[in-house]
Order: sequence, then structure tokens, then C-alpha cells
Amino acid sequence: MMPEDRWIIYLMFALLTLIISVSFFSDGDKFAEGSANEIYNQTGTNVSNEGPIVNLISRLETGSHESQLDAAAELGQMGQPAADTLIEKIENKAAGPGKINNYMLLALLETGDKRAEDVLLRSLQEKEAGWKAVNSKAKEDERGEISEDMLQAIEAKDKALRKHIASSLNIDYREKTDELEEALTSEEQDYNAYASIALSESGAQEPGNETEKLLKALKSKDGNIRLAAIMALGEGGEEAAVEPINQILTRDYPLIRKSAAFALGKIGSDRAVEVLLKEMKSSEEEKIRSSAAISLGKMGSEESVPYLIERLREGKVDVRSSAALALGMVGDETAVEPLIEVLESGKAEDGRLKSALNTKPEVRKSVVLALGEIGSKEATETLIDVLLDEEEDQEVRKAAAAALGKIGDPEVVDTLSRVLNDAETPLSIKTEVIPALGKIEDRKAAETLIVRLDDEKFASSARNALAGMGEAAVEPLIECLSCRDETLKTEAALLLIEIGDERAVEPLIQAYRQL
Repeated sequence: MMPEDRWIIYLMFALLTLIISVSFFSDGDKFAEGSANEIYNQTGTNVSNEGPIVNLISRLETGSHESQLDAAAELGQMGQPAADTLIEKIENKAAGPGKINNYMLLALLETGDKRAEDVLLRSLQEKEAGWKAVNSKAKEDERGEISEDMLQAIEAKDKALRKHIASSLNIDYREKTDELEEALTSEEQDYNAYASIALSESGAQEPGNETEKLLKALKSKDGNIRLAAIMALGEGGEEAAVEPINQILTRDYPLIRKSAAFALGKIGSDRAVEVLLKEMKSSEEEKIRSSAAISLGKMGSEESVPYLIERLREGKVDVRSSAALALGMVGDETAVEPLIEVLESGKAEDGRLKSALNTKPEVRKSVVLALGEIGSKEATETLIDVLLDEEEDQEVRKAAAAALGKIGDPEVVDTLSRVLNDAETPLSIKTEVIPALGKIEDRKAAETLIVRLDDEKFASSARNALAGMGEAAVEPLIECLSCRDETLKTEAALLLIEIGDERAVEPLIQAYRQL
């Protein structure tokens, strides 16, 4: 046989082997597909979907909001196999935190499974029962709760005072103060940091517990030790320290007296009111007058209201601002007219200005926050004027929006909506309008927020605001289930699940049966 013939035979053999292999694997794929179909037909579950379903549920549990909505939609397209897994996780309480459970209920709705109605009804009944159990108390607590804006303003005052004390240490005592300065300027105030400095003079064998040693440190000849002891006792809220600190406030060096006024506000004892009132009225130190005012506000001292109102005419911006914040914390309505007068006297009338100090943003913002905390509708018109005034400082306008939300008068909804829809309104102010609308339990407020659910800039805050509105948002959200806009419809469905009102069950089922 010629060599050329051998190569032809080898080539033909290789070709035949390749053809047989391809045929075998092709038949194997058909067999595997047929086996999977047979398993699905026998068990009702397509095992080939198990991996994708697990992956999509993982996205429901860990993804961003948009990713979670996409995963819910994809699970919906998988029908019964996805519904089986979702129902198992929901009913076994294996869906994790509440929000994740909400996404799973949405995904179950998307599947169109007939069992969704019963599962949804039970879930919403549980939510509603829990909501009703705590709602009344929560609303009552919210009325007396200090707003986040006010808390931030008070913390800013406290931080400024601590920073002032820290910067004054070397001037007053001319000795190494690094450790105490660090403790004073720290973002998180630490009792232990102050206590370790205050107790540095105490011997290991010295009798008494730590509080007794700190009280003894108040008599130290070292100013740094006394200051650290005052701050430690203040952070610890130690009632036994009130009388000794009262005495320090009336007779020690100015720097120590500033820390004493601050600490008394931390402890919050009514026994300190008289001393703080005296210091607020007569101290020559601006920082002591300011700190005393804030401390009286923290105590909620109604006795101090007339004296705090007097301080609204104080010659120093810091004291005037502190008095306004303190009046807001006390919450006495007799302060409303004087506070309104501060805002009005800070605007020129007939070309004349009544008070230059009342034009200062620090004063105006403090007054606006105070009016919001007091919550009187008498202040509504004045706050609207502040919000709409384009010449007003933006921080003051933002505070006005928040204050209007805190007051909660439905009459301001139209104004807030116009501000939100005005292209000329700065974004930072619009951002404050959204949560303000959410605090006003009114149908029109809910409708304004629903429109913003597909607005990238405001969608997240609008969702939070609507969820917080609870029952007031239910009917407008139910109506939105008929929206042509799929984004709005999906967001409305998810919010109805989150709010947990039983009225939403039938509308939700009907909306997703039409898919």
C-alpha cells in the first residue's frame, strides 16, 4: 500500500469517529432535556429553575432598591416554581427583616399565583395588628419628641462651647492639656476619657467609689482636674454632683464656670434651675449666659420661659440664638409671639430695619426651629413667608420647611407643593419639603409625594415619607395601582405592603391578576 493511501484511510477513520461523537452528545442533550421535563411533569417543579430562583431571592435580600424590584419582576415571570419558594420563605419567617419580606410579597404578587391572596392577607393582618398596637403611643411620643434638626442645632451649640473651652485651656492654665483638649473636641463624648484625667491625682488606695472620688476632684487646686471632673459627672448624669457644681458655677474661674453650666444641662436636675437663671441673667460672660440658656432648655424649665424671652433681646447673637432654641425645647406657646416678632423685626419695613441682630441667619434659623418645636399654627403664615423669601438664607428656608412639617397644618400643603414644583427652588430646599409633606397626614400631601416616586432626585425620600404617613397614604396609593406608569404602580404596591393596611389586599390582587 502506498503511503498516500494510508493517510487517506487515517483521515476517513478520524472523520467517522467525529461524526459518531457529535451524534452521541446530541442524543444525550435530548435525553437530559426529556428527563428534566419528565421530572417537572411528575413533581410540578422544574429543577432547572432552582439555581436562578435562589440567585434572584439572594438579590431580593441584598441588592439595591432598583435591583430588588428587578429581581421581583424576574421571579414573577418564573410563575409557580418561584411562588413555591417565596411562600415557603414568607410563611416560615425566613425572609429576614421586614423590608425584605415586603419585596418577597411583591414578587409573589408578580407571579400571579392564586395562593398569593391568602398569604398577602395574613401578612398584612399581622402588620396592621402590630401597627395599631403601637400607633397611638408612637403618635403621642412624636408630639413631644425633639426633632432631629433641633437636636443637631443643640449639639452644634454644645460642640462650639466645648471647642471654646478646649482652646482656652492653655491661655488660662499654661500647662500641658493635650489629653483634656482631645476629650473636649472629640465627636463622641466619653465619660471614661474625662474620668481618667480627673482621677489622675487619686491614689490607688484612696477610699470611696469612683463617683465619690470625682466629687472630691471638684475641690482640686488644679483647674484641669476640676474641669475634667465636672465634665465626667455631667456625662455620667450624676445627681449627687448638682449642689457642688452649683457652687462652682457661682464662684470659680470663668472657664470652669462655663463647663459647670454645660454639665448641669447634661444632668438635667431641677435643683440647678435657680442658679442657671441667675447666671443667664447676670453673668458678664457671653458663653456662660448662652450655655445656661441651653441647659435650661434641656431641662424643659417652664419657670425660665419669661427670662428666656427677655434674652431674645440680648445684645449677643450667640445668647439670642441659644435663648430661642431653649424656648423651642421647653415648648411653651407664650413664646410664639415674641419669636415671630424676632423674625419680623429682622426684615426691613419702609426702608428701615428694626433689629440688625435679627437679620443674622444663626438667630433666624434658631427661631424658626423653635416655632416648629412649639407647633403652634399661629406661626404658619410667618414660616411660609420665610420659606418663600428668595432673599432669605437657604439654611433658614430649609428650617422653615421642616418647621411647617412639624406643625402639620394641612393648609400648607398647596404651598409646599408649589415650592416643590417650582423650577427656581434650590434643590436643598426641595429636599426638606419632601419629609415635611410626609409629616402632614393629608391626602393631597400623599398625592404630591406619589408623583415623585419615579423622580430620581426624590424617589427615596418620597418612599420614606409615604411609608411614614401610614393610613393617610393608603387610598391614594391604591388608586395608583391603576397607573399606566409601571414604576409608579410597582412602587405603590410595595408601599401598600409596607404600610400593612388590610384594605389594600383586594386592590393588589386585582392589579396583578391583570398582568
